[in-house]
Order: sequence, then structure tokens, then C-alpha cells
Amino acid sequence: MINLLSSATFVPPHKFTTPDLVAALGRKLSPEMLTTIGSLGVNQRYSALENYPNFLTGESMHPTISATDLAVAAGKKCIEQWGGDPRKIGLLVAATNTPAQLLPCLASEVMANMHGVLSRSISTVSMQAQGCSVLLKSIEVAQWYLCSNPHNVALVLMSEAHTPYITQLLREEYFGYREIAQMRKSRSADEAGIARERLNTTLVVQAMLFGDGAVALLIGREDGEATFGPITHLTNDDPEDVKLLTMEGGSLHPCVGGKPQYFMQPKVPGRGAHYAAKTVKRTLEHPQSPVHSLEQVEGYLIHTGSRKILDGVCSQLSLSPESPRVRTSYEVLESYGNLSSASTGFMLAEKSVRQGVHLAVGFGVGFTASAGLISFHGSGTNH
Repeated sequence: MINLLSSATFVPPHKFTTPDLVAALGRKLSPEMLTTIGSLGVNQRYSALENYPNFLTGESMHPTISATDLAVAAGKKCIEQWGGDPRKIGLLVAATNTPAQLLPCLASEVMANMHGVLSRSISTVSMQAQGCSVLLKSIEVAQWYLCSNPHNVALVLMSEAHTPYITQLLREEYFGYREIAQMRKSRSADEAGIARERLNTTLVVQAMLFGDGAVALLIGREDGEATFGPITHLTNDDPEDVKLLTMEGGSLHPCVGGKPQYFMQPKVPGRGAHYAAKTVKRTLEHPQSPVHSLEQVEGYLIHTGSRKILDGVCSQLSLSPESPRVRTSYEVLESYGNLSSASTGFMLAEKSVRQGVHLAVGFGVGFTASAGLISFHGSGTNH
């Protein structure tokens, strides 16, 4: 077992509410599209772009911070709050789905920006393009390292800058999915036109759903505020699930509007709930699990896919979305949007005293899921 020694988050200085974005788009959004936006569960998000609403409607991009900058800031804050000797940090694990550039990797960029803080000789692991379930995988990598180096500490970073990846919304009108389905029924558009409309709707959802931010965790064998484990994983339970979440823009597919785009199939909420439930069951059945039933779990940290996805996972786990045990998941979605790899890390780092056993669940690109138990020791305050 390994312990959480310190945690910290960092977000860009630019905060925009969902009404801000809707107002910028004016009459482009149909009534059904507005209903779809309202159902996402996101009230605000932070953006690396100081002009995110105006960027969506055609203004040039004005970034003031990158995924690398966010990771470095979160890492330094986490180390400072820890108060230990940075020379004990022997491993850096850095994960992102939205790097500032494809090469070099985030871990190398973080190292370049943390001279005088991190030793030049530490081990580094970069876990890019791992989707939304990578945090628990990264903690497990730290666990493997600490088995061989029990007197050292590992720094785990998750950093995302989604909004610079968003495509501008320059069409005259955007329709909701039900309106598009009606177009198919009435045959007012051919199949190619229907596909284009669905793509455009997806682009609006992405613009409203995702946010930017980074989280840093220091992991070690010494006493901490929480203990991790056990952790279990599930990948491609059905071979076709690999197509559930994809990002265009690689060698097989062109970019959209010059940018790689993230696409989610309609089956994702249902399959995400299935993966979550299956990994949770395996975690509770693990011989090292401190609890063996859902009733013994004090709280749940569930990846912030969207409100619909959170509701689906809650249903699989026989939880009410109104339950205090899952409140943090909905609050992080509402306040920060979908943070991809960093979402459950933000829940870990919320400033509240916790005690008892909590269950973290992440799922996404792959299609893959991870679930893990976190036993809080009761008197510590997360940072």
C-alpha cells in the first residue's frame, strides 16, 4: 500500500460560465441545442484562452498558459504544501491528453521547467493519450517504483488544456440530436447531411463540456493523509468498444478544421456505466480490499464525463445522484467541466476533511476503466 502525502490543483486565470458561452454564440443555438447544453451539468470552466467565448465565434486564439505550465504550477504547489525534501522525489509520472506539443512529452517539458526543484537524475514516465482513466494507472506505476525504492517519493501530474483544441463554431445554426433525428425521419437531409449535422452538434457539446486544469499528487510509503489500494482495471471488454471514443487527426483520419477532434459514440454512457460497475465489483472482491460491499464505502469519486454519464454510473452502483456520497463528483463537473485525466484528482484535492474508505472510478478512451479504493485517515485536510 502507498500513501497520499500531498495534493494540489492549478487552473488558468480565465473563468467562463456556460451562460457566457451561450451569449457569445447568440442565436446560433437551436432550442433543442440549448436543452442539450443545459443537460451537461457544467456551470463554468477555466480556459487557457483569455478570449475563449470570442474565440468560439471566430476571433484568433489568445492562449496565456499551456498544459505544461499548468502541470509545473500544480507540481510546485504540491511540493511546497508537502514541506518535505524535494531530493526524495525519485519518480515523475506526467499524463495529458492535450499536450502543448506532440514532442517532447509532458514529463520532459515539466523537467525542463522545474530546474532547482526536481533532480536531473530522477526517473520519468509520460503517459500521454491514455484517456480519462489514467490517474489510477499512474498511481499504480508509482506503487511499482516505490516497492523498489521505499524511501523515495513519486510526483504524479495530470494536466489538461482542452479549450485550445476546440473547433470554432462558425455555422449559422446548430441543432440538437433530437432535431437531427427528426430531419432523418422527415428526409429533409440526406445521410451525408445528417452526419455533418451530428458532427456540428458534437463540436458544440465539446465546447461546452471540457475545461482546463492540472492536479499534482505526491505519493510515498511514509505516513500520509490517505492510503491507496487495491486498484483494478478493465480494457476492451468487447473488441468493438475500442471505437467508443476516438480522436481524429492521426494517420488514419484527417483533422476537423485543422484540429484533432474527440468523438464519443452514443453508447458511451451505457458502456461507461458497465465498465465502472465491473471494475468496482472486482475491486471490492480483491483480497486486500478493506471493505467488501458498496454500503461500506463512504464516498465516490467518479470521472466527470457528463451529468448523464454520472447518472448512469450512479444507477449501476445503486446510488442516488442526490446522495452526499457522490456529491463531490457532480460539484467538480459543475465547477470545472470535464477535466479528462485530472477529474478524479481534483476530487481528491478538494479542501475538505474526509474519513473512511472512498472509491475512485475513471473510464474512457481505450475503452478502459480503473477503480481503486482510497482510505482516508480522518484528520487531514486535502490541499
